[in-house]
Amino acid sequence: MAEYIKKWDFQQDLDDTWEAISEKNFVIKKSPGILTIENFSDCDAPVYLRPCSIYGDRINIFFADISKKSGIFTCGFLAGFEFISLEINFARKSIEVFTHEFHKKQPRFSGKLNFGNVKTISLLRNQDKLPGLPYEGSKINILINNSNVGEIRNIDFLPECLFMFGLKTKGKIAVSGFELSGKNRPRPEYLEIGIWQQSVKPTIKENVDGLIKGVQKAATEGVQILVTPETSLTGLRISEELDNRALIQSELLRFQKAVSSIKNAPYILIGYPEWITGKLVEGSTIDEVKINCHRFVRPDGTLGPMMAKVHSCEEGFWHGRNYNLQRVCGAEIAVGICHDGHYQDVWAVGVMAGARLCLHPAAGGKPQGKIPEIVNSLRNLGTDLDAFWVRVNAGGGSAIVYPCKNRKQPETILAIPNDLTEKNPTYPDYSYMGDMFAKAKIRLWDATGCYPLRTLRNGHKYNIWKKLIPEIQDV
Repeated sequence: MAEYIKKWDFQQDLDDTWEAISEKNFVIKKSPGILTIENFSDCDAPVYLRPCSIYGDRINIFFADISKKSGIFTCGFLAGFEFISLEINFARKSIEVFTHEFHKKQPRFSGKLNFGNVKTISLLRNQDKLPGLPYEGSKINILINNSNVGEIRNIDFLPECLFMFGLKTKGKIAVSGFELSGKNRPRPEYLEIGIWQQSVKPTIKENVDGLIKGVQKAATEGVQILVTPETSLTGLRISEELDNRALIQSELLRFQKAVSSIKNAPYILIGYPEWITGKLVEGSTIDEVKINCHRFVRPDGTLGPMMAKVHSCEEGFWHGRNYNLQRVCGAEIAVGICHDGHYQDVWAVGVMAGARLCLHPAAGGKPQGKIPEIVNSLRNLGTDLDAFWVRVNAGGGSAIVYPCKNRKQPETILAIPNDLTEKNPTYPDYSYMGDMFAKAKIRLWDATGCYPLRTLRNGHKYNIWKKLIPEIQDV
C-alpha cells in the first residue's frame, strides 16, 4: 500500500490543487464525474496540478467513454523550465516522450499506440542514476491500460515537481478520474502563518507586553507560526537597556512563561541581543561577543535552537555568519534578518535543503510614498527562489507572499496588515498605524524551490554547494 494517496473523481468542486481554467482558445468544463478539455486552436490547452510530486509517485489518469478522443494528449512533470512530457497522438497512434535535456537526443522515447481504446494512462516516476554526475536522476515508466509500454532512464530532472495534462492542438478529451499515490510528502500541505508587525517601544518591558498581546491574538486566530520583527523582544533602538543582559534574560523568561499559559499558542519567532563565548566566533579576541539573536519560542514556552543574523550591520553587533535552517511544525524554514535580504545565498542554501518557507524579520525603518506602490514592491519577494516569503518589518511594509503568480493564483500577496490597505486613514499615502496583525493559510506544496535546486544540481558544482548546506535544527 502507498503511504500517500489522493484521488479526484470530479463529483465535487475542484480543490486548490487544480489550475483548470478556460481561456479564449480552449474550454475546460467540469460536470459530475467528468472533466472535459476542448481545444479550438493550435495552442496548448493545459491543466496544472500542484501535488508536490516526488520520487516513487504513480500518476493515474482515467478517461471517460463519452466521446472519441482527438488531438494530441500530453501529460507530465514540470519544475520551473524543466519538464518530462508524454505526448499521445490519437490520429497517428504514436507515443513520444520529450524532456528539457537538450544535450540528449529527443524524443527520449517513441513507440506505437497499440490499443484500440485508451482507458487509463499511468506514469511511474522513481529515482535513478545519472552516469557521470554526483546526484540522482529520474526514470519514468509508461503504462497504458495497466500494460507497460516503455521506460525512460537517466533523466536529469529535479526531485520535486508539479504535474500537468491537457491537449496540444485542436482536439477533445474527457477525464473521469485522477490519482496520485506514493510516499508521504516531505512536508505538511498547509500551514497557518501569522505576522505581528510590532512597533519599537521605549522599554524592553513594553516590547514584551506587546509580544504577549500579539501571541494572544495569533492563538485565537489559529496561527501555527507567528513571525515578529527583528529584535522584537527589546526593540532595535539606542538604549543602555540593550546592553543589560540580566534585564533582557529576565524579560525573555517572563515572555516564555506568558506563552506557556496561552491556550493554542503558536511557535513564535522573536529576536534580542545575546552574548556568546568568544571561542565560538572566528577571530574573536574577547571573551563574549554580542550577536543579533533570534529563536523560536515553542507553545510550551521553551526555547528553540539559537539563530543569529547572518550578516549583521548594526553598531555593537557581530556577524552570526552561519545560515539558519530549522524545522518547525514539520516544515523546513530558512531565516534571515533584515540586512540579510540583500544576500540571495542566505535563502537559497536553505531552499536547497528543503525549505519552502523563508522568514524575513526586519527593523528597517518606515515605508514612504503611495500604498499601492509599496504593496507592488512586495509582490515578487519569493519569485527567484520559488518559495513562500514572510516579511515582517517593525516600521511597516510587512506581507506574506506566494512564490510566483499563475492562473490559479494571480495575486501573490496573500496577507498584509491594515496599514497597507484602504483602511489606512491616509490612503493612498502611507502612514504608520502601530502594532498590526495579519495571517494567511499557505499551501507549501505549491512551492518546489526549483531555482536554488537547479543551482545545487549544476554538474560537479553540486559538491561545492552541498558543503554550504547546514544541518537542519528541529525546533
